[in-house]
Amino acid sequence: MRTAVTELLGIELPIFAFSHCRDVVAAVSRAGGFGCLGCGYFTKEQLEEELRWIDDHVDGKP
Repeated sequence: MRTAVTELLGIELPIFAFSHCRDVVAAVSRAGGFGCLGCGYFTKEQLEEELRWIDDHVDGKP
């Protein structure tokens, strides 16, 4: 499904998931949606680790 939002963000589907769980964020991104990690309670080091893990598990998707 192509919409202005999917074009803008480079995603396949206009599905958004906001989660504190990196597995959910990665799964939604791999499926063509937009996974967003809630990270307000992470330290800088924890956030870097979580983002690195997500990058390694989204198969190159945004």
